[in-house]
Amino acid sequence: MSKVWFITGTSTGFGRQFVEQLLQTEDKIVATARNIEAIADFKLKSPDNVHIVALDVTNKAQIQLAVQESIEIFGRIDIVVNNAGYGLSGMIEEYTDEQIRKQFDVNVFGMLDVIRATLPVFKKQGSGHYVNISSFFGTWSMPPYSLYSASKFAVEGFSESMATELAGFGIKTTIVEPSVFETEFLGHSLQQAEKKPEYAPVYEAYYNGITSLKLGDPAKGVKTIIAMINSENPPLHFPVGSFASNSIRNAFAKRIEEVTAWEKLSSEAD
Repeated sequence: MSKVWFITGTSTGFGRQFVEQLLQTEDKIVATARNIEAIADFKLKSPDNVHIVALDVTNKAQIQLAVQESIEIFGRIDIVVNNAGYGLSGMIEEYTDEQIRKQFDVNVFGMLDVIRATLPVFKKQGSGHYVNISSFFGTWSMPPYSLYSASKFAVEGFSESMATELAGFGIKTTIVEPSVFETEFLGHSLQQAEKKPEYAPVYEAYYNGITSLKLGDPAKGVKTIIAMINSENPPLHFPVGSFASNSIRNAFAKRIEEVTAWEKLSSEAD
């Protein structure tokens, strides 16, 4: 039986790869993007299996309309891929108020609004799968991604809780944690704060490190995510790429070491 996918942010990167690869199946796809012209080619390639919708995840009315159209056209939604989001680079004191709020409006509140709009559909069906795109930066952080990281930490936090909250309704939740892939994340979609000169050494260290990092292939990354989604028992957390797996493992190991080192003093608070 074919499945119905509702995917946000499909104009570039992982979102576009999801649609391109699912077009090779019998599944139905609701592809969304802020600029509908950027995804018009999907409808041309598969007019019966694809429905395209203009959707800015910060616009609740558009979200509700997109969900309503999905049900009217395909009758159900089986998988929601919360992919829409962007990166923000800078040091804590360099961000403007507007940059901080927009980062959370899109990456956190936008995702929550999509979840809340589709949840009645999943509950009525007694099934569904939320695939919330986080990042390896949702488990540990470094300059210059403090605010981006904070937004992904938030995604991890509410996703872990909702996985338990919704399991009784037959609804699955998976947090996807990609490493750095060759998408527009480091390109035109990355927004940057105005740099202060005193942070030049920190930026230099970051740029030296990133240039040595091998970027992943988005097609391969999405292929593994789709395979995970279609598996019999998908996980709560799914790192994508060996760098994601290794860096998350190392970060958690350091955290455990720190807890152990300070456990004696901590226990005196009991």
